[in-house]
Amino acid sequence: MKTPLECFECGHLVTPTIEERIEVLPVRGEDVEVCARVGVCPHCGVDMSVTELDEATLITAFNTYRQRHGLLAPEEMVRLRERYGLGQRAFSLLLGWGEITLHRYESGSLQDAAHNAQLRMAADPANVRILLEANGHRLTVRQRAKLEVALGALEAGGTASDACSCEDRFVVREEQDAYGGWRKLEVSKLREMMIFFARLPEMFPTKLNKLLFYADFLHFKRHGVSISGSPYLAFPYGPVPDHYGTIRADLCESGALATREVYGPDWGGEILTAERAVDKDLFTAEELETLQEVATGLAGLTASRIAELSHKEAAWSNTPHRDMISYEWAKELKAIGADDDQADVSTLDVTREAPPNPAAR
Repeated sequence: MKTPLECFECGHLVTPTIEERIEVLPVRGEDVEVCARVGVCPHCGVDMSVTELDEATLITAFNTYRQRHGLLAPEEMVRLRERYGLGQRAFSLLLGWGEITLHRYESGSLQDAAHNAQLRMAADPANVRILLEANGHRLTVRQRAKLEVALGALEAGGTASDACSCEDRFVVREEQDAYGGWRKLEVSKLREMMIFFARLPEMFPTKLNKLLFYADFLHFKRHGVSISGSPYLAFPYGPVPDHYGTIRADLCESGALATREVYGPDWGGEILTAERAVDKDLFTAEELETLQEVATGLAGLTASRIAELSHKEAAWSNTPHRDMISYEWAKELKAIGADDDQADVSTLDVTREAPPNPAAR
């Protein structure tokens, strides 16, 4: 302590003597014992208020309280946020909090139990993807695209800094089984399917997810194989293509997809639009026919309506949340293709290895 301070007891300008002692501080109604460094007037022996020492003692008390109750420390919050490549304000908004809430916590304020639980859940990229779908409208287009890229890298087992080209951001499943529609994932096809549907009006991200699902599953029902080979996951808002966020972010970064903010009286969101034509040469005539049938039959529905329909599909309702959906459920599609011959899929290519029974999962 080099700067002299005035002692309010004796009035002398002194350099405090530093003493270490055990003190008990109240923190949220609990007594917390800490080893404190206290400034003492060398002239009269009375304790002096030294701001930096008092703040250090309070931080120690807060950290002791955090350890006692399993609360994340500020530096742990910083690492968690940086894992997704977001600033304090953006991550706070993604969590559904006020704009400066996370700033206060990272600066040392104690978080409550509910916020702490949310932060711990956010350590799982799958939960952050759910938050992105629910609160993504609170972020800027650039923030969402950056988060999509980070999530894609994390879901592939890497880190946000590992994100590079779209094809390199995840490991493509080599299996050709019922979870890919008996086809290896073809990223180029899934990209063009997104462009195909994004050329339609009022294409919200949730709606796009569901149209992709119906196109792949309807094609599997009709022809015994999917279009893209993409696995689909049973998320709370309905089926979502695996690696959807990574591929969508890549399309946005390349300029193939654009986003536009839209707002209503009590809601907000974004609309996707295609900025180029579809590369139809990647698809067979049957695949293009399936895409057009889904566009004609379902694209006129609202995002909430098509999500509601997807929840009634056996493919979603019989698959545990976040698990991959077996394409064998395609034979029970209700929203589209319900009049097809229900025996089509079961009679195709009987020489291949039988897929797992989804009812037994």
